[in-house]
Amino acid sequence: MRTPVDRHSIVVGIDGSPAAVGAARWAGAIANRQHAPLVLLGVVPALDFPLTTSVLAEVDLLPELRAAAKNKVREAFEAVRAEQPELEIRQIVEEGTPARELIEHSAGARMVVVAAKAQDRLSTLLLGSTALTVANKANCPVTVWRGRLDQPLPDERPVLVGVDGSPGGAAAIGEAYELASALGVEVVALHAWNDPDLLQWTPVPDTWIALAQQEKELLSERLAGWSDKFPDVAITQVVEKATPAQALLEHAEKAQLVLTGSRGHNRLTGLLLGSTSQNLLHNAASPVVICRER
Repeated sequence: MRTPVDRHSIVVGIDGSPAAVGAARWAGAIANRQHAPLVLLGVVPALDFPLTTSVLAEVDLLPELRAAAKNKVREAFEAVRAEQPELEIRQIVEEGTPARELIEHSAGARMVVVAAKAQDRLSTLLLGSTALTVANKANCPVTVWRGRLDQPLPDERPVLVGVDGSPGGAAAIGEAYELASALGVEVVALHAWNDPDLLQWTPVPDTWIALAQQEKELLSERLAGWSDKFPDVAITQVVEKATPAQALLEHAEKAQLVLTGSRGHNRLTGLLLGSTSQNLLHNAASPVVICRER
């Protein structure tokens, strides 16, 4: 039976890897700043070969798997508790597949955090991964955590958010302000525009300047009202003529995390992540937060 989580909780997938412990430490710091409970979720994996429950019970395999999962969760718990002694932390171990369990818990969570291990950069391209599946299907913001294992905690660098005018992009703006307010850092709002067809037929520099001014005005409109809600958060607006993925990756080098909508205006992606989100997940060196409209 699945254990329900508080709707304000931050849920972290724990698989025993160093990256998962780093993700838990990062999430613990975020949860502490946002006064949110932290849930460390370990999953006893479903086996790929047919065995009945009675056979598993006879060989004592399930108890061993449960014990191993509990140990992994406990290791992450101790790492977080050492840095966040006052934080409310729950340890949960369930049976199933990691992606499915994280997606189920996302229905009631504030955020889901899953580590992207080093080899995921290849596996997400070929076979898919827990991180990619959860980012595609979760019902709340998903942080795919990739960072320094020796220094996983948030720092003083700004929060970078891509602004594209989509519902997911609007959700990303709100999440960026909330995280920046909790961390006491600046928001860098980036709007990238690039219309090769239009520029091909309007090569006059004055036209480019006019287009750039229009894009600046669009960015200001999409950010309107957020500074009133979060007066403590400084905002820097950046408009560039480039592809969104290219611009975000360049600016991500100076940011501690990147936020983007689940998909932009690409009608071909269906329920899958847009090309910008996919690019960030594969190539950004910092945590990437994928947001979608609730």
